[in-house]
Amino acid sequence: MPERRFLLWLLTAIFVFQTCTFGVGLYYCAENGGHTSCPELGRHYESTFAVMISTTLALLTSRN
Repeated sequence: MPERRFLLWLLTAIFVFQTCTFGVGLYYCAENGGHTSCPELGRHYESTFAVMISTTLALLTSRN
């Protein structure tokens, strides 16, 4: 049970970090020309965190 709790906290931390990173990216893009300066922000955002989230969820659903 302690490892499950740790993984849930880890997943929470990933989502919080993900939100902060996306917020900083949006702010930077808004200050520097909007969509023309960062046309693929969403794609980079998704690919950066997809592996972390899927790995954590896989560990949560695995059976011991």
